[in-house]
Amino acid sequence: MKIVVMLTCHNRKAKTINCINGLSLNEAETSFIVVDDGSNDGTVEALESMRDVTVIRGSGNLFYSGGMRKAMEYARANTEAEFYVLANDDVIFEEGILDKLSVLDRSKVYVGAMRDQKGNCSYGGIKYYSGIHYNTVTPDSSDRSCDTFNANFVVVPSDIFRSVPIMDEHYIHSLGDFDYGLSIKKVGYQIEVLEQYAGICDNNSALGTWNDKTLSVRDRIRLKESVKGAPFKPWFYFLKKNFGLGYALIYSITPYIKIWLGR
Repeated sequence: MKIVVMLTCHNRKAKTINCINGLSLNEAETSFIVVDDGSNDGTVEALESMRDVTVIRGSGNLFYSGGMRKAMEYARANTEAEFYVLANDDVIFEEGILDKLSVLDRSKVYVGAMRDQKGNCSYGGIKYYSGIHYNTVTPDSSDRSCDTFNANFVVVPSDIFRSVPIMDEHYIHSLGDFDYGLSIKKVGYQIEVLEQYAGICDNNSALGTWNDKTLSVRDRIRLKESVKGAPFKPWFYFLKKNFGLGYALIYSITPYIKIWLGR
């Protein structure tokens, strides 16, 4: 069984190397495509010394979605595998997780949910209800089907990987994985959360982000419009593409109302 794992990284050498080493402890034939987006902490040199790792150097302006697009483009043009895996390098993966892929239904996409250090679900599948509102789908959910995902660990069988467009170029950092999952679902493929957690990954803290209620309105808006925030243009595009113009007109404005109200 051949598996290609794709990820992007920037200046967190130890986490990136530990992630790859953890996923290498499997019997499956695994190779890695890593987009390093301008690291200067020795990550590139360490990666280039590892076996079965292809390193693509970025300029420092790719961020998450841009880096994953580069990895996906390279994988489609240069590799053949039974499964393609989208992964994040800040995950501590369960030992042998890749060996469990051989029994999966290859007509579906699978999401590996994450636990935090306390054992609570931190990331998983996404199931929408009532417009853009959604619940997180976990391995314990009675119905593990979902509409999209956080791409901490997503398993895409080869036929699906090659038939669905890669992450949309309109996204620089966030939303690329959500949009990619929705594109998979729209084509008609099922997405399902795995029966077990795939690894440990804590939720990102709201401190210092546009969701930090202790910051001033001005600072929160500045952070929201930054690349790593929720800038207006890609958010409006995401809403219009996946939910329609009406939702885009309404919900592209609500984050600003939330900030002004101190929520």
